[in-house]
Amino acid sequence: VFSPSVTMMETTGRDDTDTAGLNDDNTTLPAKFVIGTSDEDFEEQAEYKEDIVPDHVVPPDGGWGWVVVAASFMCNVVVDGIIFSCGMLLPMFKEEFEVSNSEVSWVSSLLGGFYLIVGPFVSALANAYGFRTVCILGALISSAAFGISSFATSIYFLQFTFGIVGGIGFGFIYVPAVIATGFYFEKRRALATGIAVCGSGIGNFVFAPLNNFMLATVSWRWTLVLYACITLSCAFFGLAFRPLKPNYTRDQEDELNPPGTPLLMRIKRARDEQMRQCASAISMASMNSKTNLEEAIYDADGKLNSNTVARTLLERHGGNAHKRYSFPGIVVTAPEAIQEETETPLIESKEEEKCSDDGGDNDKAGKVLDNNKNETLVKTSDQENEEGQNGMVNMYSNCPRNKSAPVLAHHNLLSAEHLRRPSRTTLRTETTRPFYRDDIFYSGSMRRLSQYRSSESVEQYHQSVTNLPLKEIAEEEEGSGKCRCCPAAVTSILARMFDFTILKSPTFIVLALAGFMSLMALFVPYMFLPGYAADVGIDKSSVATLVSTIGITNTIGRIACGWISDHPKVDALYVNNISLMVGGVATMLLPFITDQSLLLTYSVAFGASVAAFASLRSILLVELLGLEKLTNAFGLLLLFQGIAGIFGSPVAGAFVDLTNSYDVSFYLFGGIFALSGVMCFPLRIIKRWEDNRANNKKAGNCIEMGT
Repeated sequence: VFSPSVTMMETTGRDDTDTAGLNDDNTTLPAKFVIGTSDEDFEEQAEYKEDIVPDHVVPPDGGWGWVVVAASFMCNVVVDGIIFSCGMLLPMFKEEFEVSNSEVSWVSSLLGGFYLIVGPFVSALANAYGFRTVCILGALISSAAFGISSFATSIYFLQFTFGIVGGIGFGFIYVPAVIATGFYFEKRRALATGIAVCGSGIGNFVFAPLNNFMLATVSWRWTLVLYACITLSCAFFGLAFRPLKPNYTRDQEDELNPPGTPLLMRIKRARDEQMRQCASAISMASMNSKTNLEEAIYDADGKLNSNTVARTLLERHGGNAHKRYSFPGIVVTAPEAIQEETETPLIESKEEEKCSDDGGDNDKAGKVLDNNKNETLVKTSDQENEEGQNGMVNMYSNCPRNKSAPVLAHHNLLSAEHLRRPSRTTLRTETTRPFYRDDIFYSGSMRRLSQYRSSESVEQYHQSVTNLPLKEIAEEEEGSGKCRCCPAAVTSILARMFDFTILKSPTFIVLALAGFMSLMALFVPYMFLPGYAADVGIDKSSVATLVSTIGITNTIGRIACGWISDHPKVDALYVNNISLMVGGVATMLLPFITDQSLLLTYSVAFGASVAAFASLRSILLVELLGLEKLTNAFGLLLLFQGIAGIFGSPVAGAFVDLTNSYDVSFYLFGGIFALSGVMCFPLRIIKRWEDNRANNKKAGNCIEMGT
């Protein structure tokens, strides 16, 4: 009455002390599968399948999410407020330690550079240990660094404690503060993220007059103590980043089987559904195969060929030999002699013997025997490794094939990789890790994503953008991972972010170069505008107003850019490029400005350009590279931009020392800032050329395979 099932055994991975499943010569018995297990096995599976399992993490899109937004906002106020206003302290450091502009610039540039450089590493740690833990750790590190810096006895002391250590601590705060908001929101992600990042401009607006007051009232040392106290408050804000729990739903089978359905009926429906799914998968595979697999799936009466479907089920749902899984029709058992209850041979025994005689390596292959004494080769792990090294694709390529036997869609039937599968308990934990989602760094409107628009439901969208490293997770669970000191949640994200194959993309090369140039020039006005304003006769209170104006314009600009770029007729790339050009040209004109009102005008222009650059980064990466490459591209961009931020201000300071003027530095770095926008204009053309080249290459490969 019921469709046949499959019993599967593990081929490799036994301990030396385990004698079960070994021949007399201590060699591993071949892998086998059997069609036709008892209903008791399926009864246990059916009961196990009815358990409630985690589907995905559902963002609340409100509720506690707004608390997270408030906490992220305050963290951005502290971090960016200190980074972009600490240039007001540089003249005090220079006077205290009697050093050059270049040497004192390293203090602020190291702070701004390292909080970007550690971004990929902080992302990996946050994926493994959570936003809350990482943010609190960063608050403790940066607070201690600023407190110790107040006892500095040299500029090099400040460069290490205030710059490097403080920057690392800020990186631990910044990444959770920016990413956590997007993890808690989906439909309202653009609004929530926009509110959170506005804390950057507000911090600049608040800390500039605070620095002016502290420096006039006490000294720079007590100002650093105040920094330490304020930064410690981020530990409190970090407590709001509590982890999200997965949404627990019942399997789709439960919807078809209402309460009261007999067990045997549930088993039959589950088997039939799996058979239909498998038949559909093989039919799709037959479109790209020289053999019509669909003919092998159905017999002359139009019924499913149980043997073919069972074999394919085995391929699709391979599991560990010591664990049970809730796939209808597959039961994992201990090794024992099992025969195949079928009348159709898969490979003729004589042909298989010829194959074994032709090459000694084939002796390592296991054999599956049926009642008619027919044999089927099953690849062992040793063969798999050797064939992988030799570039072999089909293990049956040298063997004559029984024309009545189906061609398997996947040659690697029982390889060790397919036999590994993490347990359900482990998967419940892994589904809550944020950086396994492709859209975690995306800060724009979800309507801009084709994956979101094409999904019929939120569940389908989450499944399409979530990628779990199942192999690494299973290896870690079994204790056979490559790195025992780092969990798979860390190593997998680092491997993904530092995948340098993306450097083969001309589009990314242009984006990375433009980002490098932008960050090299970005910190220069923040660091040297206070000193330049003082040289042209602007009083200290007005200097603080200039810095605050950049901050408040940055806040308004982020909101405006988010609204403008979300319009379907507005190209975000052109908004970004024009903003960078405006900010660069304004900086180049700065040496000609001596009036306070014009300096305020410059602050407005520069603040708006920075807002566009910061708010459109992830949107441009998705449009030009695709959502699946966002994590990789964003991680490398953080690294490149951090390096650029470290060296920009010291180089500008060196020009100030050589010329005794700020003019050359403003000309040079203003031009670099504008050039970073100009060089991005042809990106659409470069993207089309790259796509056409890839399509032509694929077409050429298809022609070669066809011939």
